[in-house]
Amino acid sequence: MKKYLILALAVATFGFSSCSQDKEVMVEMDAQNEQISENNFNVLEENELTGDELLANSLSGLEAFVGMDAYNDLKKAFEKSEANLDFETPTTRSIVPALYKTVRIEYQTTDQDMKPVTASALIVYPLLKRINKVMLINHGTHIGFAMIPTKYTSVEAALAATGALCIMPDYIGLGSSADHPDLYLNHEVHGRTSVDALIALLDYAKAKRLNLDSNYKSYICGYSQGGSVSLASLREVQRRDAATQKRINLAHVYCGDGPYDLRRTFETYMEEYEQGKEMGLGSVVPLVINSMFNSYPEEMANLNYEDFFTEEALQTGVPQAVRENKEGIIDMMMKFAGKKLDKILNLQYIEENPDALNQLLTAMDRQNLCRGWSPEYNVKLLHCNPDGVVPFSNFEEAVEGLQNEKVETEVVNINTKLISSPLLQHIYGMLVMMNEILGE
Repeated sequence: MKKYLILALAVATFGFSSCSQDKEVMVEMDAQNEQISENNFNVLEENELTGDELLANSLSGLEAFVGMDAYNDLKKAFEKSEANLDFETPTTRSIVPALYKTVRIEYQTTDQDMKPVTASALIVYPLLKRINKVMLINHGTHIGFAMIPTKYTSVEAALAATGALCIMPDYIGLGSSADHPDLYLNHEVHGRTSVDALIALLDYAKAKRLNLDSNYKSYICGYSQGGSVSLASLREVQRRDAATQKRINLAHVYCGDGPYDLRRTFETYMEEYEQGKEMGLGSVVPLVINSMFNSYPEEMANLNYEDFFTEEALQTGVPQAVRENKEGIIDMMMKFAGKKLDKILNLQYIEENPDALNQLLTAMDRQNLCRGWSPEYNVKLLHCNPDGVVPFSNFEEAVEGLQNEKVETEVVNINTKLISSPLLQHIYGMLVMMNEILGE
C-alpha cells in the first residue's frame, strides 16, 4: 500500500511528472563548454537522448497505476507526434536515431519583494528537426527536491516530440533557488518567474542558433499547481510590453485542475470535513499556509505559524519541515495519508481566533487568479469532476470570473466507482490534457 501511495503521489502532485528515478537527465558538460553566459541564462549541464530513451524516462512507472489503456494512449500519442516531425533532410531518420537535447540552465528573475533571484530550469528539444513551437511547461507540486524538472526527465519532456522547444522551470524555493523560502502557491511570483524562464529560452535559442521556425508559436501548459501557474503566466504575459508579447507570440494556454482560488480551496476542504470526507492530499495544508507566511511576512508577523496546526500534526514534524523547506511531498504525504482536516488544521484555534483565519484567507485572496483581469489569448480550462485533491470549485470560480470568447472549458467526468482514489481522480485529467497537447 505504501508503495502504491508513493507511486500515485509521484504523478498526482507533479502534474505531468514521471515517478521514474532510473536515470538522471544531465551529465556534466565538457569544461570548455561550461558556463555559457549570454543574455539572461547560464548553461550548466546538457545531454542527448534518443526518442526511446526520452519516452522511457518520461513515461516509466505510469502504467503501474493509471492503467494500461491510458498509458498506451499516451505512448501512441508520443510516437505519432515523433513520426510526424520534419527532419533536416528526408534521409536523416534512416541514418540517425531521433535525438533530443536536455539542458539545465540558470536564469535571473525576481522574488516576492522584486529582489533578484537565480532560478533554474530544464530545456528539452529535438535535434536534427525543424522546431516549430516554443512551450513553457509549469510543473505540479514538487515531489521532494530530487524530482523537480532540473533533476529528472518527466512526462512534460515528451512534448518535445511535437517539435517543440520546451522549458520547465523550477519554482522559487526549488533547484538553484532552494535557499530561498518556499513560495508554493504564490501565483504572482511563479507567473512572473515562469515568463522570465520563457524569455530566457528564447534568448537561448537565439544564442545557440537553433533551427527555430520564423513563424513559431508559443504555448503554456501545466497541471495541478502547474495549472494555476500557467494561468498566472498568461496574466503575466499580458502585463508585458507589446514588443515582448510579439516576441513570445503566444498561441494557446492549457490549465488543468489548478488551485486558482486559494480561499475557495480552503473553504471547500472545511466543507468536505463537515461532510466526513478525508483529505486527498493533507500535506497541501502546511504548504499553503507556509507560503502565505513567506509571501507576506510583515502582514503575518502578528501570527504564529505553528498555532494553525494540531499537536498531532506538529508531532509528525511535517509543518516544521515545510517551514524550513527541507522535506519533500512524498515523505509528508505518507505521514498525513488518510487524515481528516481536523487532524492537521487546528480547528479549535481557528474557531477561537476568527481574526487569524480571516487574516490567512485575506492573504490567500491576494493570489486569486479568478478576478480582476480577463484572458486576451486562447486558454483552455480543464478540470476533473470530482477531483479529490484540487476541489472542482476552483474550476467553477475560474469559469465564472474569467470566461469570455477566448476561454474554452472542459469537464472530465470521473466514474467514482472505477476511480475511487482521490489522487487518481486528480491525475486522470492530466492524461486527457497530454493527449490533446501531443496532437497539437
